[in-house]
Amino acid sequence: MRHEAAFMRDDDALIAFLAERLGGVFTRGDRVAIKLHMGEPGNKYFIAAPLAKRVVDCVAALGAKPFIFDSPVVYSSPRSDERRYLAAAAAHGYSKKALGCTVAVSNGSSSAKGSHMTYRICKDLLKADGVLLLTHVKGHVACGMGGAIKNVGMGCVAKETKGAIHEGGEPVYAEGCTRCGACAENCPTGNIALDPAGPRFGVTWCPGCSNCVLVCPAQCIRPRVAAFDELLAESAAIAHGRFKKSYSVNVLRNISKFCDCMSNPGPLIAKDIGFVCADHMVAADAATLEVIAKETGREDIFAEQHKHSPWGHVRAAARFADVDTAVAVKEI
Repeated sequence: MRHEAAFMRDDDALIAFLAERLGGVFTRGDRVAIKLHMGEPGNKYFIAAPLAKRVVDCVAALGAKPFIFDSPVVYSSPRSDERRYLAAAAAHGYSKKALGCTVAVSNGSSSAKGSHMTYRICKDLLKADGVLLLTHVKGHVACGMGGAIKNVGMGCVAKETKGAIHEGGEPVYAEGCTRCGACAENCPTGNIALDPAGPRFGVTWCPGCSNCVLVCPAQCIRPRVAAFDELLAESAAIAHGRFKKSYSVNVLRNISKFCDCMSNPGPLIAKDIGFVCADHMVAADAATLEVIAKETGREDIFAEQHKHSPWGHVRAAARFADVDTAVAVKEI
């Protein structure tokens, strides 16, 4: 199934487009979850609350009932439990008083069995009448880019599933190492050393990106469960397929090297570009990659930064969701 995407460069164009387009997605009385990342304390590149407020108002103008939602994280952070995350969110301008709608953080979930593992999807999103994905596009050490697919596959599941996806992509050495060094050269965290017996993991830390698995010419390294791209994509496809209604907005501004989950997101790696909107997460991310490549004149800025192209998880998500990565992009 082929989709279309719209590209616009400024806030007013985005809000005008959404005011017209979202009426065909959500209806009066719908409870609409606006799923976004409210920023790790110390990070300054997440979606600013004033922009989120304009989107909230746009949804409310339809007669729908918007609320902001995110799930807590599995790693050590103020965002690892509901109470502290809400406090951190309020410090970033995400509060009911500032936005005019409820801000919810919850780890409550329901299980859904996939081909690789069982994923736990956030109940608040399954109970909502619709989900609006409002995603800040940025780099990500495990999958190249954090876009709409990651917002769903990692952001719409419970803490235990987040951890299981990262752990499931971690490498396990089998046998047959030729000591070519490809694994060590392509590890984004410098976690691999070559010993006489083969690769040794645990030099620094492993995000479970599966880079070493993907580049090993001898195929002597396997993931614990499946490659990170596969697990993230399956998680996203299962969750997205259970949303009653959905729409995706990708924010191509403050495109940082690292994720909004990090207190230090690193440098900006591209100029501010604008927004990409689509009726499916795969179309939104595929169009985003095409727009960024065109606007920057660089084939894949995320692969340059993380030795991992985001096209891996985009194509995997397309396969799981049975949609096409070919997307027609129209500038508004």
